[in-house]
Amino acid sequence: MESNHTEDILNNKGQLFRITYQHLDYYFRVIKPTKITASTNEIEILLDENTYVIEREGRTWVFKGAGLDSDFANAIGRLICLRYRL
Repeated sequence: MESNHTEDILNNKGQLFRITYQHLDYYFRVIKPTKITASTNEIEILLDENTYVIEREGRTWVFKGAGLDSDFANAIGRLICLRYRL
């Protein structure tokens, strides 16, 4: 069931983001871009065929429930904020 969800997201015509972090390029998609507003505190993304949630904590972003690099989450969050003018 999870693979169908991932395939749906990958086949989505939405914007594909690219970010360079620690000299490596990563590609990700925002899963529900229409739900992003200035008051958004959580954003679900597809990164490396896995879904993650980044969560706003004050002025920074962190991965919710994942042991991933918080600086990486913050870089992704800032990129999304720039794109959606948050």
